[in-house]
Amino acid sequence: MAEAGQTRQPGERLSPRVAKQVRDLIMSGAVRGGERLRTEHLAEQLGVSATPVREALMSLTGEGMVDFRPGRGFSVVPVTRQDVTDLYDTQAYLSGELAARAAGRLTAADLAGLAELQAELERAVAAGDLDATERADFELHRRVNHAAAAPKLTWMLSLTLRYVPFTAYADIPGWPLAARDGHEPILTALREGATAPARAAMSAHIRLAGDLLVDFLAAQGVLAGE
Repeated sequence: MAEAGQTRQPGERLSPRVAKQVRDLIMSGAVRGGERLRTEHLAEQLGVSATPVREALMSLTGEGMVDFRPGRGFSVVPVTRQDVTDLYDTQAYLSGELAARAAGRLTAADLAGLAELQAELERAVAAGDLDATERADFELHRRVNHAAAAPKLTWMLSLTLRYVPFTAYADIPGWPLAARDGHEPILTALREGATAPARAAMSAHIRLAGDLLVDFLAAQGVLAGE
């Protein structure tokens, strides 16, 4: 059974989708560190059979998000501030390297498109349109990453994005302004074809997003020991 409101393509495995849903439950604090994860309960909650839930939980065990003990089943591994910081440090490195490589490859048309996306984002922030803000931000970063022509790095970056626990970054207080203001030094470096400044500006931008997320998760009581 596909998740309500979504169409499953023929041959598509359900377990990766279920793993994402459980990952989001953990990272958003809907389920807490040490809490038991009961296969049948999750299957009913997510509208799937027990088999993809078990597969998803075993996958999350390999990621270090879920613990499995014979006879006791699955439980949530507590998420710490350092866990989230480590993820964003990794993301900052990868994003910075992609921006540096893109700096020497972007055409005039590419740069014009990025400038228009930035203008679109600024209009969305001014209007308080969080959905439009996130769409413009996502597309801007996607184009920079694509321009780097480094598919392996882009793939590794996508792995870190699994752990953002929200459909929208815009749920995080302060993020829209950080997105708007953090892009300017990146775009300046890209226009100038300046590799090192592009790397530094993008890395700083991602680390700030990570700091905002950590503060938000701490305020929600998601992080263990805080």
